[in-house]
Amino acid sequence: MLLLLCAFIYVIWRSDEEARELCWWAAAFLMAGSSAFCFAFRNQIESLSIVLGNALMLWSCGFLWTGAAVFADRPLRSRSALLGGLVWLSGLWTQDIHLRTAAIAAIAAIYEIMTAYELFSYNRDQNGRLVLARVAAWATALQAGLDVILSVSVPFLEIDAAHFTSSSFTKYRWLELSCYTAVLGFTLIALSKERLASRREIAAMSDPLTGVANRRAFDRAIERATKSASADQTSAVLVFDLDNFKDINDRFGHAVGDHVLTVFGETATRNIRASDTLARIGGEEFAALLYPADQKIALAVAERIRLAFIEEASFLAEGQATVSVGVALVEGRAPDYRETTRAADAALYRAKATGRNRVVFAGS
Repeated sequence: MLLLLCAFIYVIWRSDEEARELCWWAAAFLMAGSSAFCFAFRNQIESLSIVLGNALMLWSCGFLWTGAAVFADRPLRSRSALLGGLVWLSGLWTQDIHLRTAAIAAIAAIYEIMTAYELFSYNRDQNGRLVLARVAAWATALQAGLDVILSVSVPFLEIDAAHFTSSSFTKYRWLELSCYTAVLGFTLIALSKERLASRREIAAMSDPLTGVANRRAFDRAIERATKSASADQTSAVLVFDLDNFKDINDRFGHAVGDHVLTVFGETATRNIRASDTLARIGGEEFAALLYPADQKIALAVAERIRLAFIEEASFLAEGQATVSVGVALVEGRAPDYRETTRAADAALYRAKATGRNRVVFAGS
């Protein structure tokens, strides 16, 4: 079963090599399957079973952890993945069977705790959006808890080395490990596919050049704001247009123009709240939905972005990169954001017509 899981994960990875964690997880199940094969020779080829079999099992735990770290976009630590097996090979395998069993459980528990930590951290960073990350994290944490209990209790158990393979302890241990690996394996496969789907959804809602939301995402933000609107809460729409953008492209080239767009996206993102939405809705045109926001807040945010962009883009296109902003306020329980956006757009054109590089409010 372990080798079948390895083959299944490997085939999925080959069809989608962007999911690099699948390569590590395939290797982990290959190690685990090879370890089970080695254990089949217990009492026949002791060096193969005890020495190599347990080393492979610990390397499997290390590779599972490394895959989880890669999945969570953490730095790759492949040497640490090999450390547990190397510690075992360095001499632990020569010790008394109680110490050997306790040491294996303790090393496995350390890797499992780190694996669960990576998955829990990833899920927290994603605001809990991937349910399967939580499932895999809890399954691994539970296994770690069992291994910690085992490592502490083994010295007090009666274990007959001569009949270790056929003992009740070994049978229950293999049953528990088989259930854990089966659940974890299929959960990790589903988790990787779920994360890929989530990434593709985010990509479909993002502008590939600037990294901010695109028009589709902005429209969805408007739909959400419309559904949650209340009579006592106002919001605002800001529409931005980069001044002299066509001239910048013509004089300095499209690479500089793209850089100007990127700098504006980064600058505007830093100067809005996490609850607000910034989107690129046209060539050099951006829009922001501030929810909630009154006139004072909306004008302050618009002016802050305008001044920050002048400073950030001062080294580009001989300082010609500035921005004009139109601001409109949305009020009422049934707001018309489309109309508000058009009002902000009209205010923007007034800002362009009266000299550019300024903020104009639609109600003024």
